[in-house]
Amino acid sequence: MNLPCVLLTRPAGRNETLSAALAVQGFSSLVLPALSLQAQNLSEEQWQDPNDFDLVLFVSSSAVNFYFAALQARGRSWPNNVLLAAVGLATATRLRAQPGVSSQAVLHPESADSLQDSEALWTVLEPRLTQIKRVLIVRGHNGREWLGQQLESRGIQVQRLAIYQRSPAQWSVEQGLQIRTSLQTGRLAVLLSSSQSADAVFANVQSLGLMDVWARCAYVVIHPRIEEHLQSLLLQAGITAPPVVKRCTPDDDDIVAALMAVLSRD
Repeated sequence: MNLPCVLLTRPAGRNETLSAALAVQGFSSLVLPALSLQAQNLSEEQWQDPNDFDLVLFVSSSAVNFYFAALQARGRSWPNNVLLAAVGLATATRLRAQPGVSSQAVLHPESADSLQDSEALWTVLEPRLTQIKRVLIVRGHNGREWLGQQLESRGIQVQRLAIYQRSPAQWSVEQGLQIRTSLQTGRLAVLLSSSQSADAVFANVQSLGLMDVWARCAYVVIHPRIEEHLQSLLLQAGITAPPVVKRCTPDDDDIVAALMAVLSRD
């Protein structure tokens, strides 16, 4: 008998903990990252040193990984007097694991009920703006501009550093067959962690002829904007029946609980 299955689409290296936790609960997983991440090769002219800023803001765990790898490759360490900020708790946890970073220097939304987004981080940063004149935002090649614009509207100098490039992953025919086979139980849940990953999943679904699978899946998303984007993709595909969608925080435990919940529905 096949187990209820989860399609985990976060970037490579960020699905294994979820897969192991789901296996303990009796759920199988397919690990198929929707996006491929590649480090940007930065010249010394393009590089942004943390010493030049009062605050360095990281939009994701991947931004942390790529930036600190580049920092260490240059033989430099994190300066004591520079604050760090993270959009979410997972990114903050990754920052605190970096050499030379003090836990007290990392700012992030702390509420478990927070959406862990730019708006939530803004409420943390706003009381400190009088102490901040220069900010570096470390992100992918493109990203949402809202937080940078808010800072600039307060007279703060903002630099943006694209430390990695996101590109859609192309799933193979064999991987498409794995997805179809997993639906033999009639239950497949898909984790979507960004609107870009939703686009990439949808492109693979179309190219592999899996539109009927797309219509039967349940979904777990980590932000209302992703849910809205998913709904628009479903309508674009002509799927008008309301899908099963559960929203949760980006916390791994919350994601596992949400995936189990949608797969356990009758």
